[in-house]
Amino acid sequence: MWAYLRHVIGVLLCAISLVSQAQVIISAERDSPAVRSFAQDLANTMPALTVTYMPRAQLEAQPHFAENTRLILLGPALLKWRLQLTHSQPATLIMQVSRVQAYQQLQEQQPEHLTLLWSDPALERQIALLKAMQPDVKNIGLLYGDYSAFLLNDIEQAIQAQGLTLHTYYWPDSYDARSLGRLLSKTDALLGLDDLQIYNSSSIKSILLSSYARQQALIGPTAAFIKAGSLSTTYSDKHDWLQSLQLLLQSPPESWPRSAYPDHFKVSVNEQVARSLGIQNSDPQQLALQLKHSRPTP
Repeated sequence: MWAYLRHVIGVLLCAISLVSQAQVIISAERDSPAVRSFAQDLANTMPALTVTYMPRAQLEAQPHFAENTRLILLGPALLKWRLQLTHSQPATLIMQVSRVQAYQQLQEQQPEHLTLLWSDPALERQIALLKAMQPDVKNIGLLYGDYSAFLLNDIEQAIQAQGLTLHTYYWPDSYDARSLGRLLSKTDALLGLDDLQIYNSSSIKSILLSSYARQQALIGPTAAFIKAGSLSTTYSDKHDWLQSLQLLLQSPPESWPRSAYPDHFKVSVNEQVARSLGIQNSDPQQLALQLKHSRPTP
């Protein structure tokens, strides 16, 4: 018994030692004060680690990395660069990449040396948020395209788990008001996907005008669309991501998941839209607490 305990303690001490010696390199597609501030904040919260921000050009010019290096790469372009490396080291966390963006590069593949930390809101949370704000909804509309069709099975399962019915419309190359109108005639609300082919600066106004003409809210697709007129969304800010990274970097890469959403999140609400739709449950903090306590984190 004591021999076993000594062995377990030795393994834990070894793991702690390896973590404390690790070098973390953060890089992004585009250099910015925000990215450098994020790297500095991570360094401040984890003083046992050597955290370095490295501009993209310098990173891509590196001939090799030390064995104890951990990479944190931000954006689809650096995901593409990392996939071009033939070796599995260093262990890599990919951020600021949505499931749709990753699928365009990975398809069904999932490299073992990569952990993808999704930037798009978790579908289960979005659907739970919709139910919390509009408990009487039954029929949910979904616009999808070539890039997001692979998500349909997951969405269908999540919708059914909430006792809802999903109605879908394949998004064409251009806005089709008549077809969108037919979809909205069957639904109570729209669930937005983080698919730039569908939701972008050119299309969002038309989609919102069509949905609100029928007194239907749009949930999501991301926090960037709240100001434009989307009702609400879940999202994770810098502090939420820092907490998630601390947990990962304190453990050996072999234990990292292949993909994950951050455990910590917040809710953003367009209060003007909520009032116009007569929605009572619209306090962001209360909604976030309700979601966290109502079901497991995806």
